[in-house]
Amino acid sequence: MKNVETEARLSDQSPPDLPQVDVTLNVNGTLHRLRLDARVTLLDALRDHVGLTGAKKGCDQGACGACTVMVDGKRVVSCLALAAQYEGREITTVEGLSVDGELHP
Repeated sequence: MKNVETEARLSDQSPPDLPQVDVTLNVNGTLHRLRLDARVTLLDALRDHVGLTGAKKGCDQGACGACTVMVDGKRVVSCLALAAQYEGREITTVEGLSVDGELHP
């Protein structure tokens, strides 16, 4: 299993007293150590901090399913889930379903 350390950056407009959390996400078999604003969704963590853009931000209300990922083998609407809740869980994105970089038809 690979380990990747990433420090998530807050925008310059964010107040300095925002609650921060250290989170280790197991995404597609790789551990990503992140320092995030406690309010970051799983979708935003995957897209903005891990760099996996297969899960899309569609309705941002959990209705369209564009942000769906697998967590421990079950579907999760990642736009409604906080990233910190998924520490230590096995997260699979569409990128993790590929074999040698190619998705199955």
